[in-house]
This record gives sequence, C-alpha cells and structure tokens, in this order.
Amino acid sequence: MASLFTLNVSGVFVALIFGVVILAFGLDMWWFFMAVLIDFLVLSAIATKAKDEVKMHMKGYEKTRSWKNVMANGLVPIVLVVVYFFNSLYFTVPTTVLVFAFVASVCAITADKFASEFGVLDGEPIMLLTMKPARKGRSGAVTWFGTLMGAVASFLIGLTAFAIGGSVIIFVIVVVSGVFGNVVDSLFGYFEEKGIGNKYTSNLMCAIGGAALCSAVFLLLPSLL
Repeated sequence: MASLFTLNVSGVFVALIFGVVILAFGLDMWWFFMAVLIDFLVLSAIATKAKDEVKMHMKGYEKTRSWKNVMANGLVPIVLVVVYFFNSLYFTVPTTVLVFAFVASVCAITADKFASEFGVLDGEPIMLLTMKPARKGRSGAVTWFGTLMGAVASFLIGLTAFAIGGSVIIFVIVVVSGVFGNVVDSLFGYFEEKGIGNKYTSNLMCAIGGAALCSAVFLLLPSLL
C-alpha cells in the first residue's frame, strides 16, 4: 500500500485514520468521500512516479510522503466530512455545498500535485507573484506545462461530481475552484522562499482556497445547485 500510494509508514497510518473518520462521519456519502480521496492518492502516485529518474536530482524531490504531507493535503477534506456530519444534525447550509466543496478541495490538492510533479519537466518557470524567471523546483514558480497539468488533474477529480448527480455547471465550478486553489498554493510558495511558511502551509492553503471559492459561489448563487 505504501509503495502504491507513495506514502511511508507514518503517511499510511494517518491516511488510515482519515479513512476511519470518513466511515464514522461520512453518513450516506462515506463511499463518495472515500472514492474521491482514493482517486487523489492514485493520481498523486502516478504524478510522482512520472520520470522520477529525472526529478530525483532536483531540489525538494520526495519519492515518498510522510504524515505531514497527508495532514497538509487531507486535513481540509476531512474537516469538511466532519462538518457534513454535524450539519446533518444542525442544518445550517445545504449539504450539497459541503459535498462539492469537498470535491473542490481535492481538485485543488490534486492540481497542485500535478503542477509540481510535471511542471519541472517542461517549460521555463517564472515566479507567479513577480512574473520573474525562476529556477526549476522553486516554491512559487510555475510553468505553462505545470499549469496545464494542474488543470487536467482538477478536471479528472471534478468528474466525480457527476457520480452524485452534479450538473455541467457544478462540474465547471469545482474544476475552476481546484485550479484557483493551485494558484493560491503558488502564491504562498513565493512567501516560502522568503522564510514565511513552508510547503505544508502552502498545501493547506491550496485546499482551503479550492473549498472556499466553491462554497462562496454556491452560497451566493444557490440556484446553481
């Protein structure tokens, strides 16, 4: 399992805890929440292994991920699952908003993973915040190829929205939210280079960005649901 999903022992342990939380709090949607996160793990493993013989010589390359990676990427989706549970007891927002925000957060972290893993393979990187040339692998740097692959990743996860009756417009919103989250990660990556935060806080903000944009759209325009 650790080899398949590129997680080390501590990463697998935290991932299993997250799985238990989904089973305990996911109610009727536990299978969907689980499936979407498994999609993320599989796609992340594919992205990590893509030309890893090239990437292994680059700064910051990680062949396996630890519990810190799992927490940084998975905390927001898991919190949304717990909120989904309590929202069913004390209804405050439409449940579909939480479900699609969950999808958007996973779109975002998958987009970030693809952008990071594929972005170093092609294109000349620039710092997103300053638009100045940057070295490959630098936090906050983006390439056209990485950005494209991030959008592809968000698209692939976004397809899961159709599994629960999502419309085309909902699909578009969650995919765009995922791409937005990836942009947020790059913006925070710039501050990583300045000693403010680290890759884990950037990953966390990435997931928050995706979920926040998606939630805001559906709360402001509930007729879209």
